[in-house]
Amino acid sequence: MPRVRPAGAWLLWIFSTPLLFAAINALILSRLDSFFGDAAAWALLALAALLTRRASRQSPEAAERRRFSQPGRRWQFPLRNVAAVSLAAGTCVAAVYGVGYPFGVGIGFAAVAVLGYHLAYGLEPLRVGEPMSAQDKESRAVIEALAEAEDRLITIERAAEAIGNRELSQRLARIAELGRGILAQIAERPSDLRRARRFLTVFLEGAEQVSDGYARTHRHVESAELEQHFRTVLITIEEQFQRQREHLREADMLDLDVQIEVLKKQLEQEGIR
Repeated sequence: MPRVRPAGAWLLWIFSTPLLFAAINALILSRLDSFFGDAAAWALLALAALLTRRASRQSPEAAERRRFSQPGRRWQFPLRNVAAVSLAAGTCVAAVYGVGYPFGVGIGFAAVAVLGYHLAYGLEPLRVGEPMSAQDKESRAVIEALAEAEDRLITIERAAEAIGNRELSQRLARIAELGRGILAQIAERPSDLRRARRFLTVFLEGAEQVSDGYARTHRHVESAELEQHFRTVLITIEEQFQRQREHLREADMLDLDVQIEVLKKQLEQEGIR
């Protein structure tokens, strides 16, 4: 899905400008049919621009970053899809009532408009994430923990994009990457959730709070001392994330050794050398 920046919505405003002038001209000439057609078409295109801008502010790349989702949280309201429908309707109205083309031709123009919108901005899926099956209470607990932790990681990634300091942004990005690696390990082996519970409830939550807080305040308060304090905190958090990931990896190796020993004993009991 292409990433859309807020300024991209201005393309739709520019595209709708001729309709606004056409509506004003039709009103001056007392051509009410053309006026209402052009005005309605411009309003629909303006709505598409507003929805597109709002969708771009909701960090559309977050949907791509989301892997885990809780039951009941998989559906999303696709603002860009609604914007595409509004654009199609506006284009059809402009072609039929503004210019005078047959309805079938207007539908064709609408289809082209939707295709162009998809190429420029991208349409959104109705569902996000890769929902995991929850067959029992323990599985649901794992799913909920992973989804909540991923929400925190997305907040950290947004903070990394909002901070102008390249070094601090890279540190936050590395922390988020390490966090995603830990979640992937837990997803592959849910029994690791018990060992990672403290990480999820203490370190990850703390990383989310400090990164989001700094991203919201650093533009208003320029302080070298605050920046250094934030840098020190990030270094500590990154070290803890690395330790947690290594801890889970070591647990994997330990379990593998145990499985190998059990298999060897079983082969010996069966008389297989």
